[in-house]
Amino acid sequence: MKPAYGIAPLPSSADTQPRSAASAIDRARRIPAPLRGLAPMPRGPAAEALVQAGARESGRLLAPENTPDIGSPACTRRAARWRSGSGALAGLWAVCLALLLGAPQAFAHEGHDHAADAAPPAADAPRRLADGRVMLAKPAQRSWQLRTRIAALEDAAPAVELPGRVVADPSAGGRVQAPFAGILEPGPKGLPLPGQAVKAGEVLAWLRPSVAPMERSARLAEQADVAARLSVARQRAARLAQLEGSVAQKDIDAARAEADGLARQHAALGAALGSREALRAPLAGVVAAGFVLAGQRVEAGAELFELVRPDRLMVEALAYDPAIGAAMGAGSARGEAGGASFALRFAGGGRSLREGTLPLLFRVEGAPLLAVGQPVKVFASLPGQGARGVVLPLAAVSGSGEAATVWVHEAPEVFAPRRVQVAPLDAGRVRVQGGLTPGERVVVQGAPLLGAVR
Repeated sequence: MKPAYGIAPLPSSADTQPRSAASAIDRARRIPAPLRGLAPMPRGPAAEALVQAGARESGRLLAPENTPDIGSPACTRRAARWRSGSGALAGLWAVCLALLLGAPQAFAHEGHDHAADAAPPAADAPRRLADGRVMLAKPAQRSWQLRTRIAALEDAAPAVELPGRVVADPSAGGRVQAPFAGILEPGPKGLPLPGQAVKAGEVLAWLRPSVAPMERSARLAEQADVAARLSVARQRAARLAQLEGSVAQKDIDAARAEADGLARQHAALGAALGSREALRAPLAGVVAAGFVLAGQRVEAGAELFELVRPDRLMVEALAYDPAIGAAMGAGSARGEAGGASFALRFAGGGRSLREGTLPLLFRVEGAPLLAVGQPVKVFASLPGQGARGVVLPLAAVSGSGEAATVWVHEAPEVFAPRRVQVAPLDAGRVRVQGGLTPGERVVVQGAPLLGAVR
């Protein structure tokens, strides 16, 4: 009797399930790690031939001569191994051959040149030429707000630059000092702060006398002695007043005068021991500086507060040549501080050198925002030394000294750098002494932007 054969069920796995049932994530995990991320396999006759070769290899493995008895345990195990290993190995072998043969097409970036993909430069982009000139289109000139001016000869007197600083007007500034040693106490409105406006005669602080213990005890003893003598004098004056008519009037007046003198002496001793001194503002103005705290002990003559009037400030400049001070009587001057320019009026100059310099005083015209002690550049124009030259604003010149440069507008879209020799006129102007021809158009606003073009 022939044996009956049956087909044993194969073990269930992801590889034995239909492709549509497996998720995309599981299929990606089954791809070998070295092959993940590669380009898809190329299509064509060569690829189809490789796939057919893999199919033939798979059919050879399933040939009858290579297959044991169906239904036996060995057949079941071999089928499972083939499903999980041999079939995948054959498919992997076919895919690797296809990738190796199609490598030049898969790696498309090898040897590829991106130079052709680069965007060409904009036609109106600013650029510097080989000779140093700058090409700048009209739209860019308007966006940069460039301004030009034709260079012309003008009468300009040379200016001398002097270092200076802001000082308070002696007639409109004051200081509050301690008349004696003592302890400082706040005034009725507290201690004034810098920048606070005060009135003339206003109490800024109180100063209580500070004495040593031995001196204080001696004053107390003296006050007690005066009090005793005052009591006796008052009693004597009262008795003599009762005997008026029988006692000479001069004796009565002398007793009363003695009692009054002792009373004033007693009051003075009491005020010296327990009273305090009011420190008042000498003028109306603004507190420029305060150097005290509540409860601070100060010595006699110590500076406590400094008062100024902001509308009456002066500038003290230092001149190294006494002839400058002698010629400033008919000249003019301007000051520059913190980027602001203001007019100055010569007030006077000393005749005594201070550390080798001659101090010159100028009154500040107008009411610019200045602070006492602030450094100032003073540009003094001396009379009788005028000369003709091209005058330009300071913003038109880039650099200083031998590297001073201006930009000349040669063509509608061409700007050329030009080295020039300049001399200061005042805080905002310079006089060109050489390197520039009258009639040329010079950039007076936006010159630093042209110098930054590379």
